[in-house]
Amino acid sequence: MNALVVHFSKFGHTQKIANAVADTLADRVDVKTISSDQLTTGQLKEADLVVMGTPTHNMNLPKAVQPVFEKLPKKVLPGTPVAAFDTSYKMSAILARFTAAKRLARMLRKLGGKLILSPETFYVKEREGPLYDGELERAKDWGGKILEQFQT
Repeated sequence: MNALVVHFSKFGHTQKIANAVADTLADRVDVKTISSDQLTTGQLKEADLVVMGTPTHNMNLPKAVQPVFEKLPKKVLPGTPVAAFDTSYKMSAILARFTAAKRLARMLRKLGGKLILSPETFYVKEREGPLYDGELERAKDWGGKILEQFQT
Protein backbone atom coordinates (compact mmCIF):
# COMPACT_ATOMS: atom_id res chain seq x y z
CA MET A 1 0.00 0.00 0.00
CA ASN A 2 1.24 3.46 -0.92
CA ALA A 3 0.34 6.72 0.80
CA LEU A 4 1.07 10.16 -0.57
CA VAL A 5 1.22 13.11 1.83
CA VAL A 6 1.14 16.41 -0.04
CA HIS A 7 1.66 19.80 1.57
CA PHE A 8 2.09 23.47 0.83
CA SER A 9 3.96 25.30 3.55
CA LYS A 10 4.93 28.97 3.63
CA PHE A 11 6.54 29.10 7.10
CA GLY A 12 7.28 25.37 7.55
CA HIS A 13 4.51 24.58 10.04
CA THR A 14 2.27 22.73 7.59
CA GLN A 15 5.27 20.70 6.47
CA LYS A 16 5.98 19.73 10.09
CA ILE A 17 2.38 18.53 10.48
CA ALA A 18 2.62 16.62 7.17
CA ASN A 19 5.82 14.92 8.35
CA ALA A 20 4.23 13.97 11.69
CA VAL A 21 1.24 12.42 9.90
CA ALA A 22 3.56 10.64 7.47
CA ASP A 23 5.64 9.24 10.35
CA THR A 24 2.55 7.59 11.79
CA LEU A 25 1.37 6.29 8.41
CA ALA A 26 4.84 4.83 7.79
CA ASP A 27 4.21 2.32 10.57
CA ARG A 28 1.87 0.42 8.23
CA VAL A 29 2.20 1.72 4.65
CA ASP A 30 4.87 3.05 2.32
CA VAL A 31 4.73 6.85 2.45
CA LYS A 32 6.03 9.58 0.20
CA THR A 33 5.85 13.20 1.40
CA ILE A 34 6.06 15.96 -1.20
CA SER A 35 5.41 19.64 -1.64
CA SER A 36 2.32 20.52 -3.66
CA ASP A 37 4.45 22.08 -6.41
CA GLN A 38 6.03 18.64 -7.01
CA LEU A 39 2.69 16.84 -7.36
CA THR A 40 2.07 14.95 -10.59
CA THR A 41 -0.93 13.11 -11.95
CA GLY A 42 1.12 9.90 -11.97
CA GLN A 43 1.84 10.16 -8.24
CA LEU A 44 -1.86 10.51 -7.50
CA LYS A 45 -2.76 7.55 -9.70
CA GLU A 46 -0.19 5.35 -7.91
CA ALA A 47 -1.37 6.30 -4.41
CA ASP A 48 -3.73 4.08 -2.40
CA LEU A 49 -4.22 6.91 0.11
CA VAL A 50 -3.77 10.67 -0.30
CA VAL A 51 -3.43 13.12 2.59
CA MET A 52 -3.12 16.79 1.73
CA GLY A 53 -2.54 19.89 3.83
CA THR A 54 -2.11 23.62 3.43
CA PRO A 55 -2.24 26.67 5.64
CA THR A 56 -5.44 28.68 5.69
CA HIS A 57 -4.91 32.00 3.91
CA ASN A 58 -7.72 34.54 4.10
CA MET A 59 -10.19 31.77 5.06
CA ASN A 60 -9.33 29.87 1.89
CA LEU A 61 -6.70 27.79 0.13
CA PRO A 62 -3.46 29.64 -0.57
CA LYS A 63 -3.40 31.10 -4.08
CA ALA A 64 -0.27 29.06 -4.83
CA VAL A 65 -2.22 25.80 -4.35
CA GLN A 66 -5.16 26.55 -6.61
CA PRO A 67 -3.19 26.02 -9.88
CA VAL A 68 -2.17 22.56 -8.62
CA PHE A 69 -5.79 21.47 -8.83
CA GLU A 70 -6.38 23.19 -12.18
CA LYS A 71 -3.70 21.07 -13.89
CA LEU A 72 -5.04 17.74 -12.61
CA PRO A 73 -7.45 15.69 -14.71
CA LYS A 74 -10.98 15.26 -13.42
CA LYS A 75 -11.61 12.09 -11.42
CA VAL A 76 -7.88 11.30 -11.10
CA LEU A 77 -8.65 9.78 -7.67
CA PRO A 78 -11.57 7.42 -8.41
CA GLY A 79 -12.58 6.07 -5.02
CA THR A 80 -9.13 6.69 -3.51
CA PRO A 81 -9.28 7.32 0.25
CA VAL A 82 -8.34 10.94 1.03
CA ALA A 83 -7.91 13.16 4.08
CA ALA A 84 -7.29 16.90 4.39
CA PHE A 85 -5.78 19.18 7.02
CA ASP A 86 -4.72 22.75 7.44
CA THR A 87 -2.76 24.96 9.77
CA SER A 88 -4.38 28.12 11.04
CA TYR A 89 -4.41 30.54 13.91
CA LYS A 90 -7.32 30.16 16.31
CA MET A 91 -10.37 31.95 14.92
CA SER A 92 -13.83 32.68 16.21
CA ALA A 93 -16.38 29.87 15.83
CA ILE A 94 -17.99 31.71 12.93
CA LEU A 95 -14.76 32.14 10.99
CA ALA A 96 -13.53 28.63 11.83
CA ARG A 97 -16.08 27.27 9.35
CA PHE A 98 -13.97 28.74 6.54
CA THR A 99 -10.78 26.71 6.74
CA ALA A 100 -8.50 25.55 3.97
CA ALA A 101 -8.95 21.93 5.07
CA LYS A 102 -12.67 22.00 4.34
CA ARG A 103 -12.09 23.50 0.92
CA LEU A 104 -9.22 21.09 0.30
CA ALA A 105 -11.45 18.13 1.18
CA ARG A 106 -14.04 19.40 -1.29
CA MET A 107 -11.39 19.67 -4.03
CA LEU A 108 -10.12 16.15 -3.33
CA ARG A 109 -13.68 14.82 -3.54
CA LYS A 110 -14.15 16.60 -6.89
CA LEU A 111 -11.13 14.65 -8.11
CA GLY A 112 -12.99 11.46 -7.20
CA GLY A 113 -11.45 10.90 -3.77
CA LYS A 114 -13.41 9.33 -0.93
CA LEU A 115 -13.07 11.37 2.28
CA ILE A 116 -12.35 8.92 5.12
CA LEU A 117 -12.05 11.40 7.98
CA SER A 118 -13.31 14.89 8.72
CA PRO A 119 -10.88 17.67 7.78
CA GLU A 120 -8.61 18.68 10.66
CA THR A 121 -7.08 22.01 11.69
CA PHE A 122 -3.77 22.27 13.54
CA TYR A 123 -3.07 25.56 15.26
CA VAL A 124 -0.25 28.05 15.09
CA LYS A 125 0.28 30.99 17.42
CA GLU A 126 -0.58 34.36 15.91
CA ARG A 127 -0.67 34.27 12.10
CA GLU A 128 2.78 32.90 11.36
CA GLY A 129 3.45 30.47 14.18
CA PRO A 130 5.11 28.63 15.76
CA LEU A 131 2.83 25.64 16.27
CA TYR A 132 1.15 25.41 19.65
CA ASP A 133 2.63 22.84 22.02
CA GLY A 134 1.12 19.43 21.43
CA GLU A 135 0.11 19.97 17.80
CA LEU A 136 2.72 17.57 16.40
CA GLU A 137 1.53 14.88 18.80
CA ARG A 138 -2.06 15.60 17.77
CA ALA A 139 -1.00 15.25 14.12
CA LYS A 140 0.49 11.84 14.86
CA ASP A 141 -2.75 10.81 16.58
CA TRP A 142 -4.73 12.04 13.57
CA GLY A 143 -2.46 9.96 11.35
CA GLY A 144 -3.43 6.95 13.48
CA LYS A 145 -7.11 7.73 12.91
CA ILE A 146 -6.45 7.89 9.17
CA LEU A 147 -4.85 4.44 9.35
CA GLU A 148 -7.83 3.04 11.27
CA GLN A 149 -10.27 4.31 8.64
CA PHE A 150 -8.02 3.36 5.73
CA GLN A 151 -7.63 -0.22 6.88
CA THR A 152 -11.29 -0.79 7.73
